[in-house]
Amino acid sequence: MDENQSSNPVLNFLIPFLFAYLGSKGIFYYFSFDYDVFYDVFDIQKLLIDFGVFAFLFYLGTILVKYLINTESKSEQ
Repeated sequence: MDENQSSNPVLNFLIPFLFAYLGSKGIFYYFSFDYDVFYDVFDIQKLLIDFGVFAFLFYLGTILVKYLINTESKSEQ
């Protein structure tokens, strides 16, 4: 197994997903951005903002998890 992977691969997805979901909800609440993909009229600009913020936060969450797993494995050695 790669040394940057945890023993539970579900956490490698779940932690960044929760980070991105809660972070995007917080950011959108702060800026009063309200867009629901399934109920609002289709707007490409709002859709790109919605998915872009989520994807960026998911990427940051993935980097954070890899960093934490890497530092944890180094401290165990």
